[in-house]
Amino acid sequence: MAAAVLAGRMACAEKAVPAAELKPTLRIPVAPLGYLPPGAFYITYRLSSAAMGFFDDDRLLFTFQTSGLMKRLPGDQGGDQEIRAVVLDAHTGQVLKQAQWRLRDREPYLWPFTGGRFLLRIGNTLYLLGPSLQWTPWLRTPDTLRLVEISPQRKWMVVEYDDPSKAHAGPTLEGGAGMQMPVKVAFLPVGSRKPVAVSEMNQPAEVPLIGDGLLEMVEGKGLGSWVMREVPFGGTPQLVGSVHSFCRPKGQPLSDTVALVTWCSQADNGQPVFAVNLAGSELWQDTWQQKYVWPYFDFAENGSRFAYESVEINVPMSIVGSMLDQDEIVGQMVGVYDTETGRLVLVRDVSPVLTAGQNVALSPDGRRFAVLRHGAIEIYDLPPVSAAPAPNRLPKQQKK
Repeated sequence: MAAAVLAGRMACAEKAVPAAELKPTLRIPVAPLGYLPPGAFYITYRLSSAAMGFFDDDRLLFTFQTSGLMKRLPGDQGGDQEIRAVVLDAHTGQVLKQAQWRLRDREPYLWPFTGGRFLLRIGNTLYLLGPSLQWTPWLRTPDTLRLVEISPQRKWMVVEYDDPSKAHAGPTLEGGAGMQMPVKVAFLPVGSRKPVAVSEMNQPAEVPLIGDGLLEMVEGKGLGSWVMREVPFGGTPQLVGSVHSFCRPKGQPLSDTVALVTWCSQADNGQPVFAVNLAGSELWQDTWQQKYVWPYFDFAENGSRFAYESVEINVPMSIVGSMLDQDEIVGQMVGVYDTETGRLVLVRDVSPVLTAGQNVALSPDGRRFAVLRHGAIEIYDLPPVSAAPAPNRLPKQQKK
């Protein structure tokens, strides 16, 4: 799964603005739009059936699967789905535009882009999508498209697709023999079709895009010592700092300059995390409960805030794989944080549970938040971002 996956907790609600002080500015019932919660198959297998995001402060895009018979098309493997797209006035709830799309699978299909647009994936083609819901072909991969990733502030993107020329025999996840399909990994500036670099991996995996490059974790000199580096696409790697961890730390970029790092301590009291900037300063730290899995992040385009959503389970973490039975899922929670301070602004439960995420959204300026909850889209006007205190420097260490 994703390289930056966090087995985290949803922070205690008392750290947030009290619920009585922060109520939704608007509730938009979703049943009149044609929305029905997905079945257990979508939940247990983490399939995408809905996605949501702000074009700007005034317009919200809500997309969701619709039921009904579909005409069979060439190449249909039984995974096609019909998606309804609705552009909503984020102040009144009025429907501004609608469209119906046919997708060729049930994998993620929508990502925020620059200029108040989204990327829409249909098969192996990416389209640019604006508030008019008219799409423009933008990029087609030469083989099966496996993963699309866009950096938190929409500067860089990764496109991963199969490389059949490098297929080879190897062990399967079940322990038997099979064919391994490496993927090509193309790094592009957002808005450009020309990669600045192309590499290869054995399987699809998310890449921690930060600044104008990647956040890399490498082993340090001592036992349990790890070094964090910023690796620019066109330059020399820069040392960020080091961390002592009994497992390989994981970095989740939150903006162009800030990343959330999870690491392992000897204490068995949760998942320790801290936020660090590229200057090597620790901004804040916390401990998250380990009963939350399958995180989904959404980011304000200006880097001021992020939303962290995860699924609460009632089984040991050691048995969690790519799927869970429906009765092993307790619920889903989301928290909105100020990036620089870690202040928890808002906590809400989410319903229905969508294990693939994309049922929450932050506006580009981080001042509005939308969540699918209890039969409606709730939109919140958030308070101003809190001022950041003076950070602490992380220890520096030379790479081995």
